Amino acid sequence: MAHRKLAIDGFDEEHQQIAQQMQYLSTKSGSEVASLVDQKASAVRAAITRGNSAEALEKALSEPPYGHGLEAAQSANALLVAEVLMATRTQEVNDVVTSLSEDNRDVLLKYIYHGLAHPAEFNCGVLLSWHERVVEAGGLGSIVRVMADRKSI
Repeated sequence: MAHRKLAIDGFDEEHQQIAQQMQYLSTKSGSEVASLVDQKASAVRAAITRGNSAEALEKALSEPPYGHGLEAAQSANALLVAEVLMATRTQEVNDVVTSLSEDNRDVLLKYIYHGLAHPAEFNCGVLLSWHERVVEAGGLGSIVRVMADRKSI
């Protein structure tokens, strides 16, 4: 019987979860993504040596490696973002954060939370000061968006 005008199968929670997970699968191999992160790292380090922290952070946050099986690339990119955060002078942090788009602020928060989850690898004091500035600029909505996002780093 076709008495329904709305296909409710599309609202099935399990169906939605599978569709969302399939959406974020990477089409590149782990080695391809790792080489892209290495290329990005050289551009980021060049921007750091020029003293342009905002540009370095923009490049480090662009195209983060999402997906299963890319742990090495994700870790390398997280270390790259942390390198930029630690190279930025304290006086520049507010300007750098306000120059970021909302999406990049959310990605930055993901990296900050990743670093706070691995305190042996990252300087938590620096991460907490950046967290404070990002939340000031983006509001509490940025925390909610990061916690609710299925794409993890």
